[in-house]
Amino acid sequence: MTGSATKAEIETVRSDGIVRITLDRPHRGNALTPDLLDALIGRLDGARDARAVVLTGAGRAFSSGGDVGEFHIRADRRDALLAYADRLVSTLNRVILHIRAMPCPVIAAVNGPVTGGSFGLVLAADIAVMAESAFIQPYYAQMGFAPDGGWTALLPERIGRARTARWLALDERIGARQALEMGLADVAVPDAALDDTVARLLDRMEPLDNSVAATTRQLLDTQIAGPDLAARLENEKRAFLDRIAREETRGRMNAFLATAG
Repeated sequence: MTGSATKAEIETVRSDGIVRITLDRPHRGNALTPDLLDALIGRLDGARDARAVVLTGAGRAFSSGGDVGEFHIRADRRDALLAYADRLVSTLNRVILHIRAMPCPVIAAVNGPVTGGSFGLVLAADIAVMAESAFIQPYYAQMGFAPDGGWTALLPERIGRARTARWLALDERIGARQALEMGLADVAVPDAALDDTVARLLDRMEPLDNSVAATTRQLLDTQIAGPDLAARLENEKRAFLDRIAREETRGRMNAFLATAG
């Protein structure tokens, strides 16, 4: 069954117990908006009976993070900007928590670039398969934003505090092979092999008890991650709101959008 088109532009396909959820804003690099994220929560809720969930993007990008254009059009109205940013990051945090609470495995099929807060969708997943053309880049130091989407709440437990700090400070672009070496991707494959690789992983999972994924996540989040994940994500949101309305950040958004075309 294929989900009908929505304002939030998300496509859902269910087949043989697998739910494939596709961010479908290719004209905007699948940039995140509150409406899209609200719809994603609904699609995840509707997939709780699935054997597994695959999350991917349409077109050339997985997701370019929060839609900078939406921040920019509110930049001269501080209250409107803060309200929008609050809703966006709050809803992204809810999506991350929803993924972490799914009763089945979640696979991120990373078909292209992942920037900004959209990296949280990959960090929250159980397995990440990256196409070789894909890369991960923070962009926060370029934009003047504070990290959100789990860059400080989830990433340090994967690669360490110092490496996380360096990555964010230098705004480095990490390719699929390097992400594999760092433990941020589980598989890196040629672009044309992405779907077949995900299909083979799903075949391997078929005879297994897939509910173990949820138990494993709960144990890891409780015993390794330290303070409550929701609280850590809330700290990220507060820092994001503190910085989003600065004149410096507005200037950086202007420069970014002028360069982006």
